[in-house]
Parts: sequence; structure tokens; C-alpha cells
Amino acid sequence: MTVNVDSLEDVLVLDGGLSTALEGMGYRVDGPLWTGELLLNDPEAIVRAHRAFVEAGADIIITGSYQVSFAGGDRLGISADDIERALRNSTTAARKAADEATLVAASVGPYGAFLNDGSEFRGRYGVTAAALREFHARRLDVLLDTQPDLLAIETIPDLDEAAIVLSLLAERDSETPFWVSFTVSEPGIVSGGGSFAEACDLVSEHSLALAVGINCSPLDVITPTLRGVETELPFVVYPNAGQSWDSSAMAWRGDPRWANDAELREWAELGSRIIGGCCGYAPRDIAANRH
Repeated sequence: MTVNVDSLEDVLVLDGGLSTALEGMGYRVDGPLWTGELLLNDPEAIVRAHRAFVEAGADIIITGSYQVSFAGGDRLGISADDIERALRNSTTAARKAADEATLVAASVGPYGAFLNDGSEFRGRYGVTAAALREFHARRLDVLLDTQPDLLAIETIPDLDEAAIVLSLLAERDSETPFWVSFTVSEPGIVSGGGSFAEACDLVSEHSLALAVGINCSPLDVITPTLRGVETELPFVVYPNAGQSWDSSAMAWRGDPRWANDAELREWAELGSRIIGGCCGYAPRDIAANRH
């Protein structure tokens, strides 16, 4: 399916937290690979979770590849063949769940995800650019080979990391459109440093960029961050459910709060053309977004 920025005239509904949907179905996804374990051992469970979001009205579903990486496999003693199988299964599962008009976005998570210590909310990992390139390159090649409709380069806390992923895409002469969404720690500031305005400028240099935005970040940073920038790209917004991540306990803390109608309308008025939810957003919450 061909997608371009000019086609985003209306707001597209994005899905919510895949882990949240799976937990609602009775699955445990608190291991180091999160949903990646089910991609290896029970991919049909992933299909059912994706399908729940499609039935809730999601126009775009994001694959379960966020936490799956070759570096993570090495750390856990999982073979490279199994990691590749999980990555390929992630797109296959989403395709099986999708309707004809549903877009499948392959998740490209940050380096910090495999560290399993909340680094995606801090950035500046203390590793070389070469290490980041090696981390992203092989997984990116596999995901591109699965031919998703889009890439969701998501939960990126660091402008340097985003630049590396974008350079890898340019080197591969990929024709797959993508968005890049950042974690934002306070209004206008990307978690690892630098401004959201700089992030928008970085992404907008690439012709296949479909959107730029914010994900897995608190609700109260979103509106002021969007208000503070001017960009020709549409925004993509999918916040978490108002909680903070406790990496020592591997759990979300605080009372959940989901975006209300006024916030959703405001984001759309500010130029958001893809809106959904991240951690804590179940299919029922996406159905509420739809209406």
C-alpha cells in the first residue's frame, strides 16, 4: 500500500500498547523480550492482540518487534536465527490481523530497549556511534525485507540515535515511508537532550518521512511541545497512560490517565494526523479515541 504525507488529510487512528492488550488477554509479557517471547512461542496470540485493535478501529497497527534485537538475543542466549524468526513473525502476525485497509508499521525501537533499564527515557547511552549503527543495521535489514507498509521508528530518546537510523535508511535506498517519534521529558525537550524543534528539523530532511512526533511520554508535555514548533511534517502522537516507568521493579507507577476528547481535538488542530496510545492503552481506549 502506498502512503505519503499528502495522503494524510484526515486523522488516522493508531493502535495502543501491544503488551497491554496481551496482558488483558491473560498473557504475561514481563520477560526481557516482552512480546518477543510470544513471537517465538505463540505468534497466534500476537495476531489476536493486533486483531483486537483492528476491531477497535485502528487504521495502523505497530508490530511487536520493538524489544527484539540481535544484541538482546546475544545477552539472553537466543540464537540469531531465532531473533530473525521473531522479527519476521512480527510483520506476519500483524498482516494476519489486518484488514485490507489496515496499515502495518514495523516497530524500530531504540538501543535503550534491550538494556531493559528505562534507557529509552534517558538516552545518551555512553556507547559509540559505531555500536549504535551495528545494533540497528541488521535488524533494520530484516524488517525492511518483510515489506511493512511503514516503519515506526519509535521511543527514540536521542537525536544522535535518530540520525544514525535515518542514515542507515538512506544508505539502503529504502522506499518504505516512516515516522520518527521521540520520548519527551519536559515540554519541548527530547529525553536525551536537544529540542523537539531540532528533532523535527532532522526528520524533515528525509523525503520519505511521513510524520514526526512523540510517544510513550506523559500527557502534560504533548500539547506545549507541539505548540512550540513549526514543521511541514504532520505529527504522530501516542502517549502512555500517564504513568512513569520504574525500571528496578519493571512496572508502571502512578495512577493512569488517558487522553480526553479535548486533548485529542487539540492535537489534531495542531497538526497531528496519526493519534493513538502507547503503554497502558488497551483496545477499548483506542475505540474511545476513534469516536
